[in-house]
Amino acid sequence: MKRSKGKTRITTIILSVILAVCLLGFLSVYIIYPKYMHNYLIKQDYQVYGGMTEDLKDSELFEDLNSGKTVCFIGDSITYGTEAFGIHWYEPLIPYINGEIINMSYGGWTVSDLLKRSGKIPEADVYVIAIGINDVIHPDSQKAAKNPEEFIEGINTLDKKISSLSPVSKSYYISPWALPGWNQEFNNRRSLYGKALEQWCDKAGRTCIDPEPVIMQVMTEKGSDVFTKDGLHPNAENGVSLYSYAVLTAAHNQSVSPK
Repeated sequence: MKRSKGKTRITTIILSVILAVCLLGFLSVYIIYPKYMHNYLIKQDYQVYGGMTEDLKDSELFEDLNSGKTVCFIGDSITYGTEAFGIHWYEPLIPYINGEIINMSYGGWTVSDLLKRSGKIPEADVYVIAIGINDVIHPDSQKAAKNPEEFIEGINTLDKKISSLSPVSKSYYISPWALPGWNQEFNNRRSLYGKALEQWCDKAGRTCIDPEPVIMQVMTEKGSDVFTKDGLHPNAENGVSLYSYAVLTAAHNQSVSPK
């Protein structure tokens, strides 16, 4: 009987140790390490890819960012910085933003997720909205827009809510992000959603910015692994620099192109 109790005690101790090790591993992987990396990376000096130039500053978007107005960035994991330890795609632009910066984003969000949370959208002077890539890559998800028409319907509703909240604000819509590591089917789908957004912006008097061509060009030359580890999310080391550069380049090209 004593031997049985002894074995039970030893088993309990072993299981407790295993549980403690597993818990420590979980905390290390999902909480301690990400927190450490964020605290380390947030202190780094992030530059626009290739360095800031006068051409990159030559756009309505940059002027609005630089004006001292309140800027609200809305989006999904790329705006949130999910795979970059909390480093946002616009991190290299922060030194040029003279007003308050607000971030409303979360990993996995679709346009329908934003609509469900539209009551929490803050007032701002400028909105930079980058949503849609999860609608593109998760066509079977119940919350994803199944086609470009449904996506634009959601964008239109979202835009009305923002206009009602901040009537004199200005909104910039960024086309669904590039998919360098994905097959042609998803890239074609991305193009359809991006084209639909561009057409809607033209009719609605909004500004549509498509950074995808610039991102794809640079990644084709340098390799996508330099900028992203999964073919979608920009990394903190090089990816956010490229994505911010691509947005400014697209904004500049749009400002100097014939209407």
